Amino acid sequence: MNRMLKKGLSTLLLLVILSGAALSQQFPIMDQYLVTPSSISPAFAGKESPFEVFATSRIEWTNISGHPIIGAINLSGELPKNMGIGGNILYNVAGPLENLTVNLNYAYHLTLAMDHSLSFGINGTYYQNVLDLTNAVLADPNDPVLAGRSSISESYFNMGLGLLYSWKTLEACVTLPLLFNNRSFYNSDKVYSHVLTLDRNFLVYLGYHLQTKGDWGARFSFLYRQTQYTPWSFDVAARAVYKEMAWFGLLYRKNNIIGVTGGLRIGKGLMFNYTYEYSPSAMMGKSSGTHEITLGYRMISKSVKPTMKDYIK
Repeated sequence: MNRMLKKGLSTLLLLVILSGAALSQQFPIMDQYLVTPSSISPAFAGKESPFEVFATSRIEWTNISGHPIIGAINLSGELPKNMGIGGNILYNVAGPLENLTVNLNYAYHLTLAMDHSLSFGINGTYYQNVLDLTNAVLADPNDPVLAGRSSISESYFNMGLGLLYSWKTLEACVTLPLLFNNRSFYNSDKVYSHVLTLDRNFLVYLGYHLQTKGDWGARFSFLYRQTQYTPWSFDVAARAVYKEMAWFGLLYRKNNIIGVTGGLRIGKGLMFNYTYEYSPSAMMGKSSGTHEITLGYRMISKSVKPTMKDYIK
């Protein structure tokens, strides 16, 4: 029976690899944080505006069958007494693998001195993992793990922490989105101890807005990601901004991924952002790239005018 169980797990592992999913699960790499940083850390909840809501659609490797499709909704708002609250819903499909992640975020914003603040964030996470076996062809019809099942589903609960320091237009944030390693029913074998599970994540974010007396400014972003048992990665982005109404720029991600990004603010609060990524080395250049679209609304605080100030002096 133990031999049959290991054989079933081997089949499961093969399905996961063919789907393009990582063995140690983490939140998908997306570019929405360029518009709404609350998507990567609970410390940003209620920090950017009194209320905001964003929806993001991401389609990766568009020329590859079974390519990943990701949808996300992010909300954030102010509460009395320097507090903020928010939430994220993320749905990810990659071949036979489906993931649903729901986060509830809370933050407290502490003013240290003029132009200096410290924000503490905490979040609770619900994560559901589903492997669809409807179209799977089993080498062994009597496989004790997979036979007679249309899907394999597991759910986890976790929590995370975030710390954000802000000085004028500089932001530095450290986040632990997942504090604990979740285990599943097939973790008894060390070979599969990190298949389809949630392992600890670590993020470092740096953002800086260069604002001048003129109409043009610039925004720079850096994001480092590290997940236990998987390779680390980083993003670097630079964007030119015109009157806080339009922006465009370039993105580079580790492993030779290059992207272009741009967006518009429509009216008093509506926002649109589009990012295209391409890597000549990914899938031997046959993936046709990745498209990500973000639509949202951000309420402008009455206490902050949407005009540029001179922070260079």
